[in-house]
Amino acid sequence: MTQAIELADRHASGHDTCATPQALRSSVAAMLSLGTDAFPDRPGLRLQGLDTPLGTMIAACDDQRLHLLEFSDRRALPRQLRRLFRAFDGDIGFGRFPLTDRVERQLADFLEGRTERFDLPLALHGTDFSREVWLALMTLPAGKTISYGDLARRVGRAQSVRAVARANGANQIAIIIPCHRVIAADGALTGYGGGLWRKRWLIEHEARWQSSEGGEV
Repeated sequence: MTQAIELADRHASGHDTCATPQALRSSVAAMLSLGTDAFPDRPGLRLQGLDTPLGTMIAACDDQRLHLLEFSDRRALPRQLRRLFRAFDGDIGFGRFPLTDRVERQLADFLEGRTERFDLPLALHGTDFSREVWLALMTLPAGKTISYGDLARRVGRAQSVRAVARANGANQIAIIIPCHRVIAADGALTGYGGGLWRKRWLIEHEARWQSSEGGEV
Protein backbone atom coordinates (compact mmCIF):
# COMPACT_ATOMS: atom_id res chain seq x y z
CA MET A 1 0.00 0.00 0.00
CA THR A 2 1.41 3.41 -0.90
CA GLN A 3 1.72 6.11 1.73
CA ALA A 4 -0.82 8.30 -0.08
CA ILE A 5 -3.39 5.48 -0.13
CA GLU A 6 -2.73 4.70 3.52
CA LEU A 7 -3.21 8.33 4.50
CA ALA A 8 -6.44 8.54 2.50
CA ASP A 9 -7.68 5.39 4.21
CA ARG A 10 -6.93 6.87 7.61
CA HIS A 11 -8.95 9.99 6.80
CA ALA A 12 -11.80 7.96 5.31
CA SER A 13 -12.00 5.75 8.39
CA GLY A 14 -12.26 8.78 10.69
CA HIS A 15 -8.84 8.09 12.19
CA ASP A 16 -7.87 11.75 11.85
CA THR A 17 -10.11 12.94 14.66
CA CYS A 18 -8.63 16.46 14.93
CA ALA A 19 -9.05 17.62 11.33
CA THR A 20 -11.44 20.49 12.17
CA PRO A 21 -11.42 23.03 15.04
CA GLN A 22 -14.56 21.47 16.50
CA ALA A 23 -13.10 17.99 16.27
CA LEU A 24 -9.86 19.15 17.84
CA ARG A 25 -11.71 20.72 20.77
CA SER A 26 -13.78 17.58 21.32
CA SER A 27 -10.79 15.29 21.04
CA VAL A 28 -8.62 17.33 23.43
CA ALA A 29 -11.49 17.67 25.90
CA ALA A 30 -11.83 13.89 25.94
CA MET A 31 -8.08 13.42 26.41
CA LEU A 32 -8.11 15.81 29.38
CA SER A 33 -11.43 14.56 30.78
CA LEU A 34 -12.96 18.02 30.46
CA GLY A 35 -16.11 19.46 28.97
CA THR A 36 -15.74 21.15 25.61
CA ASP A 37 -16.69 24.51 27.21
CA ALA A 38 -14.11 24.23 30.01
CA PHE A 39 -11.26 25.96 28.16
CA PRO A 40 -10.36 29.64 28.73
CA ASP A 41 -10.99 32.15 25.93
CA ARG A 42 -7.47 33.63 26.03
CA PRO A 43 -5.26 30.78 27.20
CA GLY A 44 -1.55 31.03 27.83
CA LEU A 45 -0.93 27.85 25.84
CA ARG A 46 -2.85 27.56 22.59
CA LEU A 47 -3.45 24.43 20.53
CA GLN A 48 -3.89 24.62 16.77
CA GLY A 49 -4.42 21.87 14.23
CA LEU A 50 -2.13 22.07 11.21
CA ASP A 51 -2.98 20.32 7.95
CA THR A 52 0.05 18.54 6.46
CA PRO A 53 0.70 15.91 3.78
CA LEU A 54 1.14 13.43 6.62
CA GLY A 55 -2.16 14.21 8.31
CA THR A 56 -3.19 16.65 10.99
CA MET A 57 -0.55 17.78 13.44
CA ILE A 58 -1.21 19.66 16.66
CA ALA A 59 1.00 22.61 17.58
CA ALA A 60 1.01 23.92 21.15
CA CYS A 61 2.51 27.40 21.51
CA ASP A 62 2.65 30.12 24.09
CA ASP A 63 3.66 33.62 23.04
CA GLN A 64 7.36 32.73 23.20
CA ARG A 65 8.00 29.05 22.44
CA LEU A 66 6.70 25.92 20.73
CA HIS A 67 5.93 23.28 23.37
CA LEU A 68 4.53 20.48 21.26
CA LEU A 69 4.21 19.50 17.61
CA GLU A 70 2.66 16.10 17.30
CA PHE A 71 0.62 13.92 14.96
CA SER A 72 -2.98 13.91 16.09
CA ASP A 73 -3.17 10.11 16.04
CA ARG A 74 -0.08 9.42 18.13
CA ARG A 75 -0.93 7.19 21.08
CA ALA A 76 1.25 9.24 23.43
CA LEU A 77 -0.62 12.47 22.67
CA PRO A 78 -3.10 12.28 25.59
CA ARG A 79 -0.24 11.81 28.04
CA GLN A 80 1.70 14.68 26.48
CA LEU A 81 -1.30 17.01 26.68
CA ARG A 82 -1.99 16.09 30.30
CA ARG A 83 1.62 16.93 31.12
CA LEU A 84 1.27 20.34 29.48
CA PHE A 85 -2.08 20.90 31.20
CA ARG A 86 -0.37 20.43 34.56
CA ALA A 87 2.63 22.54 33.59
CA PHE A 88 0.34 25.45 32.67
CA ASP A 89 -2.02 24.97 35.63
CA GLY A 90 -4.89 24.36 33.25
CA ASP A 91 -4.31 27.55 31.26
CA ILE A 92 -4.60 25.70 27.97
CA GLY A 93 -7.01 26.18 25.09
CA PHE A 94 -7.21 26.82 21.38
CA GLY A 95 -6.09 29.41 18.88
CA ARG A 96 -2.94 31.00 17.56
CA PHE A 97 -0.06 33.20 18.54
CA PRO A 98 2.19 34.79 15.89
CA LEU A 99 4.61 31.95 16.64
CA THR A 100 1.96 29.44 15.54
CA ASP A 101 1.96 31.04 12.11
CA ARG A 102 5.77 30.77 11.96
CA VAL A 103 5.58 27.09 12.87
CA GLU A 104 2.96 26.47 10.19
CA ARG A 105 4.96 28.28 7.49
CA GLN A 106 8.25 26.59 8.29
CA LEU A 107 6.64 23.17 8.55
CA ALA A 108 4.95 23.63 5.16
CA ASP A 109 8.22 24.82 3.61
CA PHE A 110 9.99 21.74 4.93
CA LEU A 111 7.35 19.21 3.91
CA GLU A 112 7.00 20.76 0.45
CA GLY A 113 10.76 20.64 -0.12
CA ARG A 114 11.56 24.36 -0.06
CA THR A 115 13.88 24.25 2.94
CA GLU A 116 15.60 21.73 5.18
CA ARG A 117 15.98 24.00 8.21
CA PHE A 118 13.88 25.29 11.07
CA ASP A 119 14.46 28.41 13.12
CA LEU A 120 11.98 28.25 15.98
CA PRO A 121 12.20 28.76 19.76
CA LEU A 122 11.48 25.45 21.49
CA ALA A 123 10.46 24.48 25.01
CA LEU A 124 12.02 21.10 25.80
CA HIS A 125 9.95 19.28 28.42
CA GLY A 126 12.11 16.45 29.68
CA THR A 127 15.02 15.39 31.83
CA ASP A 128 18.50 16.80 31.37
CA PHE A 129 19.47 13.57 29.64
CA SER A 130 16.49 13.69 27.28
CA ARG A 131 17.26 17.29 26.37
CA GLU A 132 20.87 16.33 25.67
CA VAL A 133 19.68 13.64 23.25
CA TRP A 134 17.22 16.00 21.54
CA LEU A 135 19.84 18.69 21.08
CA ALA A 136 22.17 16.10 19.54
CA LEU A 137 19.39 15.06 17.15
CA MET A 138 19.00 18.64 16.01
CA THR A 139 22.60 18.65 14.77
CA LEU A 140 21.80 15.88 12.27
CA PRO A 141 21.30 17.35 8.78
CA ALA A 142 18.32 16.36 6.67
CA GLY A 143 19.16 13.35 4.53
CA LYS A 144 21.36 11.76 7.20
CA THR A 145 20.39 8.95 9.58
CA ILE A 146 22.07 7.63 12.70
CA SER A 147 21.81 4.41 14.70
CA TYR A 148 20.75 4.35 18.34
CA GLY A 149 24.25 3.16 19.25
CA ASP A 150 25.94 5.96 17.35
CA LEU A 151 23.60 8.50 18.93
CA ALA A 152 24.47 7.13 22.37
CA ARG A 153 28.15 7.54 21.59
CA ARG A 154 27.56 11.05 20.29
CA VAL A 155 26.15 12.14 23.66
CA GLY A 156 28.93 10.33 25.54
CA ARG A 157 26.71 7.49 26.79
CA ALA A 158 27.89 4.52 24.74
CA GLN A 159 26.52 2.05 27.29
CA SER A 160 23.09 3.71 27.49
CA VAL A 161 21.56 2.77 24.15
CA ARG A 162 18.20 1.87 25.70
CA ALA A 163 18.04 5.15 27.61
CA VAL A 164 18.82 7.02 24.39
CA ALA A 165 16.03 5.10 22.64
CA ARG A 166 13.60 6.05 25.41
CA ALA A 167 14.60 9.72 25.16
CA ASN A 168 14.16 9.54 21.40
CA GLY A 169 10.67 8.14 21.85
CA ALA A 170 9.78 10.79 24.43
CA ASN A 171 10.31 13.63 21.96
CA GLN A 172 7.12 15.68 21.62
CA ILE A 173 8.27 18.11 18.94
CA ALA A 174 8.09 15.88 15.88
CA ILE A 175 10.04 16.59 12.67
CA ILE A 176 11.72 19.73 14.06
CA ILE A 177 13.53 17.54 16.59
CA PRO A 178 14.18 14.81 14.02
CA CYS A 179 13.79 11.59 15.99
CA HIS A 180 12.70 9.98 12.71
CA ARG A 181 16.35 10.02 11.59
CA VAL A 182 17.31 7.38 14.16
CA ILE A 183 17.33 3.84 12.76
CA ALA A 184 18.52 0.38 13.78
CA ALA A 185 22.18 -0.57 13.39
CA ASP A 186 21.28 -2.77 10.40
CA GLY A 187 19.46 0.10 8.68
CA ALA A 188 15.96 -1.10 9.54
CA LEU A 189 13.28 1.47 10.38
CA THR A 190 12.14 0.97 13.94
CA GLY A 191 10.23 2.69 16.70
CA TYR A 192 8.51 5.82 15.49
CA GLY A 193 5.51 7.11 17.44
CA GLY A 194 4.02 8.70 14.33
CA GLY A 195 4.05 5.36 12.50
CA LEU A 196 6.74 3.72 10.40
CA TRP A 197 5.03 4.78 7.18
CA ARG A 198 5.58 8.43 8.18
CA LYS A 199 9.17 7.73 9.18
CA ARG A 200 9.80 6.17 5.77
CA TRP A 201 8.13 9.13 4.02
CA LEU A 202 10.26 11.65 5.92
CA ILE A 203 13.55 9.85 5.30
CA GLU A 204 12.78 9.49 1.59
CA HIS A 205 11.65 13.11 1.42
CA GLU A 206 14.84 14.36 3.06
CA ALA A 207 17.09 12.34 0.76
CA ARG A 208 16.70 15.06 -1.87
CA TRP A 209 18.85 17.48 0.11
CA GLN A 210 21.67 15.03 0.70
CA SER A 211 21.60 14.04 -2.97
CA SER A 212 21.68 17.66 -4.10
CA GLU A 213 24.82 18.20 -2.02
CA GLY A 214 26.52 15.21 -3.62
CA GLY A 215 26.66 13.32 -0.35
CA GLU A 216 25.69 9.78 0.49
CA VAL A 217 22.11 9.20 1.55
